[in-house]
Amino acid sequence: MFKHDSYKRRGVGWVPFASAAALLVMSMQGVSPSLAQQQTQVLTVVLTELQFNPKTITLTVGQPVQLNIQNSGKADHNLSSRDEPDSIPISNVTYQKADNDPRQLGSYEADNILDTDANSGHTSVVTFTPTKAGTFRFISNAGDDEMNGMVGTFVVLGPGRQPPAAQAPAAVASSTGAGVARDGQSLSGQSATTQAMFKTALGDSAAQGWVQEHEAELTRLGR
Repeated sequence: MFKHDSYKRRGVGWVPFASAAALLVMSMQGVSPSLAQQQTQVLTVVLTELQFNPKTITLTVGQPVQLNIQNSGKADHNLSSRDEPDSIPISNVTYQKADNDPRQLGSYEADNILDTDANSGHTSVVTFTPTKAGTFRFISNAGDDEMNGMVGTFVVLGPGRQPPAAQAPAAVASSTGAGVARDGQSLSGQSATTQAMFKTALGDSAAQGWVQEHEAELTRLGR
């Protein structure tokens, strides 16, 4: 449930997407089903005003998932799938970092509940393992987000079936031009380490992805 208290799990503080980008989406092509289920699928979903990007997230029964929930909007949002017949059945839930009230998260982990707050400009991280194949709904339960259409879908494949190699959020071009933030900065002007992380994680969309994250931080700082 959405709260505004900051929560940092096990000494891991909030970090920009530049660090999260280093967590690469693993390609499952050519990997045996038993090995694939032991590897963690790392995904990022971007939250903006009244939408998730991507809106459909494909997972596999038995394969651990690390879900990075990146809020690039101006308002606080949430990703939740709980308490409804079409909520995703999961196990091994661990909140690495989230903006929920910390008193909530202990019970969420004990009861395997997915309900992750991400304040504007923050990236929350939760890990879990899907336990049932099917199509399941997720929402933002912050304010009137759900009523205004902020919903998405988990598609969980059966064991041995693998999702697409990558599910990167679509790049959002800056209002000042593709690859250039409103303060004139771009990925090409950042350190070699930052450039490498974004290019490895996002490929051809690296420049736009960096701009999106940088502008979210500018908004958070009121610039």
